[in-house]
Amino acid sequence: MTITVNGQSNTSFTEPIYVYELLQHLNLASNPVLVEVNKVALLPREHATTQLTEGAIIEIIMVTAGG
Repeated sequence: MTITVNGQSNTSFTEPIYVYELLQHLNLASNPVLVEVNKVALLPREHATTQLTEGAIIEIIMVTAGG
């Protein structure tokens, strides 16, 4: 299965996965992030229920705070 993550092709997965699984794979599951799938922004609670399939385009933005 080929998906695009932040503009880079990713073929690490052989079957559809959930957004949360992708975040775990990228070591981002415990970080505050904004995830967009096919140009639709997800709420954090949707990470566990949104499935990524062949050709999905994912953008992940790390949320940081500064002062």
